Amino acid sequence: MNWSDWQAELLEQIADPARAVEAAPALNPAGLAVYRNNYRVGLIDTLAFIYPVCRQLVGEDFFTGLARAFIGGHPSHSGNLHLYGAGFGDFIAGFEHARELPYLADVARLEWRVHRAYYAADAAPVDSAALAAFPQQRWGELRLRPLPDVAALLSRWPAASIWLAHQRQPVELDVDLHRQPEATLVYRLQGRVQVEIVGPGLATLLQAFLDGAMLESAVEQALAAEADFDLQAGLLRLFQQGLIQDLTL
Repeated sequence: MNWSDWQAELLEQIADPARAVEAAPALNPAGLAVYRNNYRVGLIDTLAFIYPVCRQLVGEDFFTGLARAFIGGHPSHSGNLHLYGAGFGDFIAGFEHARELPYLADVARLEWRVHRAYYAADAAPVDSAALAAFPQQRWGELRLRPLPDVAALLSRWPAASIWLAHQRQPVELDVDLHRQPEATLVYRLQGRVQVEIVGPGLATLLQAFLDGAMLESAVEQALAAEADFDLQAGLLRLFQQGLIQDLTL
């Protein structure tokens, strides 16, 4: 076994305790146990850093157990820990012991968007005047690309209200979990991540752009989500807030 193969095997065995040690007999089991523990602790700390509201909602012990369960099936594939934990919300949605907290998965999905917005690359926005560069009869074919820090979330629960309540100290969680669903806009402004509750039409429009939809399709999706959605006002808001990076046919 050459050096690079040995390193790869070491990393595999640290991430997966079930991996057969016969594949790398030179590795010491006791030493591996130390590395595995440090690996798990590091990833648990990473998840706790990214998902502080979830941790507050369920408590330290439950969150640690939840994180351990997630780590067991989701090893880290990058040396950049800011990229770890993307699927935590989806994992929570299918986690049996979290069924009594149905809003928790969407709170986690929102926290991931906040995390990625903070660390997203900088980019310069365009304004609505950029539309003039394209023939009006072809605007329906335009693809509007949001900035890297921009995200949307359509939730069946008041996930944004829960998150916003935890940004104040002391936390005053006076949220009606049975009220109407919330749509959320996430973006970065002057280095600070903004979380705004918006109408479902605007959030759907933005998500369609993020998914690569053309303007005509994005508008159809937005109107399906909110029949009286004001398209002109919605597009103007996205441009005025500097959330669109470029336009292409």
